Amino acid sequence: MTKKKQDYGNKAVIYARVSSKEQEKGGYSIPAQVQLLEQYAIKNGYQIVKIFKEAETAKKAGRTQFNDMLKFLKNNMDVQNLLVEKTDRLQRNFRDYVALDDYKHVAIHFVKENEIISENASSHQKFIHGIKVLMAKQYIDNLSEEVRKGQTEKAKEGIYPSTAPLGYLNADDGHGKRIIVIDKERATYIKRAFELYATGTYSALNICNLLYKEGLRSKKGCKVSKTTFERIFKNDFYIGKFTYSGYTCEHAQHEALIDEHTFNLIQERLSGVSRAKTHDVIFPYQGLIRCAVCGGILSPELKKKKYVYYRCNDYHKKGCKKLSYLNQDKVDNAIAEILKSFRITKSILDDVLSCIKEIHRAKNDYQEHANSEIIKRINTLQSRIEKSYEEKCDGIVDEDLWLKTNKKWHAEKTELINQLQRMNRADEEFYALAEMLLKFCKNAHEMYLKGTEEEKRFITSTVISNITYYDKNLNIELFPVFYILSDLIKEEDKKFATLEPVESIDFANKKDPKKGQFVNGGTDEARTRDLLRDRQTL
Repeated sequence: MTKKKQDYGNKAVIYARVSSKEQEKGGYSIPAQVQLLEQYAIKNGYQIVKIFKEAETAKKAGRTQFNDMLKFLKNNMDVQNLLVEKTDRLQRNFRDYVALDDYKHVAIHFVKENEIISENASSHQKFIHGIKVLMAKQYIDNLSEEVRKGQTEKAKEGIYPSTAPLGYLNADDGHGKRIIVIDKERATYIKRAFELYATGTYSALNICNLLYKEGLRSKKGCKVSKTTFERIFKNDFYIGKFTYSGYTCEHAQHEALIDEHTFNLIQERLSGVSRAKTHDVIFPYQGLIRCAVCGGILSPELKKKKYVYYRCNDYHKKGCKKLSYLNQDKVDNAIAEILKSFRITKSILDDVLSCIKEIHRAKNDYQEHANSEIIKRINTLQSRIEKSYEEKCDGIVDEDLWLKTNKKWHAEKTELINQLQRMNRADEEFYALAEMLLKFCKNAHEMYLKGTEEEKRFITSTVISNITYYDKNLNIELFPVFYILSDLIKEEDKKFATLEPVESIDFANKKDPKKGQFVNGGTDEARTRDLLRDRQTL
C-alpha cells in the first residue's frame, strides 16, 4: 500500500545568504537569490511569510539569521516550507546539517538543484541526505569525544576533571593547572554527616535537617537536600577515589575526607551499591545495551576467559537482575543478520561516493575556518607573552603581575594547542568513518563477520541507535538512514526483478517507532524481519 504523502501546506520562509560583507555590498547576490525564490514561490503557489537575509560565512556555526529562522520555524509550526537557492547557501558547516535534521516537519526546497528534502522525498534522496547528516554528526561527536578523552587522561593522572562535590572546591595550583582542594567551610560538616550516618541511628533526612541548623549551606547558599546527602554517602570521592567516564582512579590526588572503614560501614548499610569496573578486554557492545526494564546499562563480564555476557545491575530494584543475562553471541548473530540485508548496488555506491566528496569539502571549509581562528588567537597570546616579558625586564610591569598574567596566557595557549590537536584527531576519525562507510556499502555483512572487536563496535555504534534486552527479548533500533537504505534496496530490487530474488523483507506492516518498542524475539530471521518492518523515515 502506497504511503500517503504529507501535506506541508503553502506557507514558506526564504533564506538567502552571501558569504561575506563584501558580496553584500556588491548588491547582486542576495537580491538575486530572493528574486529567484519569490518566482519559485509564485509558480508553485507558496505564500512567503518571512524572508531571512544573511551576510556571514556559513563556515561558522551560529549565524544570526540562520538561528532566527530555526527559532521562527519552531514557534510557527504551520510554516512548513523553507526555500533556499542551493545547498551551500543553507548548510556548509557540520553543525547546520545536524541542526536542520531536527526539523522534520519542514520541507527544504533547494530550488536551483531541483530537489526537495522532506518526508515525501524518494528513498534515494533521503538516504544521501541521511549519509550527510550521519557523517556531520559523527565529526561533531568526535570533537566532543576528544574533549572527553582529554578529561579521561586527566583522570588517569589522578585529577578529577569535573566539578568538585560538596566539601571540595575546584582551584588553580598557581601554575595554570586545575586541581581539587578541600573546602574548609563545608568539609567539617561532610565529615560529621558520614560519622552520624555510620552509627545507623540517623537517616539522611535527620542529618539534612540537623546540619542545616548547625550552619551547613550549599555552594549557592541553600539548604543541602536529603537526596544530595544520599548521593554523598555513595560517593567514593570522599575516600580519595573517583570514577570518571568508566575509568576508576584508586589513588586520586585530592585529599580524602573520610577513612575507608567508615565509608565501607555505610556501603553495608546501603546494601552494597554496585560500583563501576574497568576492563582490559575490549567489549564491542560495552555501554551500548540497556535493560528494557530499568534502563540501566548492561555491564560486560568475561567468563572462563572466552565467554562474554552482559547483565544489568538492577539499579532501580525492579527485579531485572536475574533475567537480564545476555550472551554476546546472540547480539553478534542479530546484528550480522540485519547487515546481511544491506546489499548495495553500484549505482547506490556511486551516489555515496559523490555524497562523501561533498561532505568532505564541507568538512574542510569548517575545519579551515576553525583552525584559522585558533591559530589567530595563539599568535595574539604569543605576542602578549613576548611584549609582557620585555616590559617586565624594563621594569614597566610589576614582576608579580607579570608572573600571574604569564601563567594565565600560557595556560590558555596550551588549551588552544590542545584544541588544534583534537581537531586533527577528529579529522582522522572523519576519514576512518568515510572509509568504513565505503567498505560497509560494498559488503557490510562480511565486514562485520571478519572485523575485530573494535571494528564491530565502530560499526554497531554507527548503524544502531538503541539496543535493549530483557528476558530473551533483544530489541534493536537502527539510525533512520539505515531504514531508508532498506527502502532503497527494495526499490533497486524492483528495477532488476528479472535477477534471482533475494530473501524478501516485509515492509507492509509499519509502526511508528515513537509509539512502541521494537520487539524482535524469536529466531534471528524473524527478529530481523520484525526490526526492519518497524522502521521510521528520516
